[in-house]
Amino acid sequence: MNDGIGDARKFILDGNLRDAAKLLDRIIGKNKEDDYAWYLRGLVSLKLNNHDYAHECFEHAMANKKKAEYFKADGIAHMEMLELKPAINSFERAAQVDVRDAENYFYIAACYILLDNPTSKEYMQKAYLRDKKKTKEMLIEFYKHVYRNGQNVGKKVHEKIMGKIESI
Repeated sequence: MNDGIGDARKFILDGNLRDAAKLLDRIIGKNKEDDYAWYLRGLVSLKLNNHDYAHECFEHAMANKKKAEYFKADGIAHMEMLELKPAINSFERAAQVDVRDAENYFYIAACYILLDNPTSKEYMQKAYLRDKKKTKEMLIEFYKHVYRNGQNVGKKVHEKIMGKIESI
């Protein structure tokens, strides 16, 4: 990783997102077909809440290589903007590339939950069958995020939901 990618990853891990962005822009300027540099640049943009540019970067990464993590990151960017149908499409493409990753199915299920679509159950079961522990952890985090750890529901409903999740 003498091409600067290692330094960019270190900047990202250290939270120096602007420095990572500048370095990745230089790397991409030298090699527009570096899928991993585009992917990292997309992650940086996502962390900086620049969702449109994140999508653009992920598109470049996916055009150069079809990796599950590229599709998943694009799906997350869509999901954060509540663009749920494009998010589902990206997560489904990730699941096609890596059928064993429970996260892909969980994210599809979460999108369907937000769309109030019963198809969510099918995908949640797929996630659960692939990794029970990870699915349960993600479900708890999803609940906490969407319902602000019970602030958007009454105490009894919150306790009932948490009880159901814990019993999984």
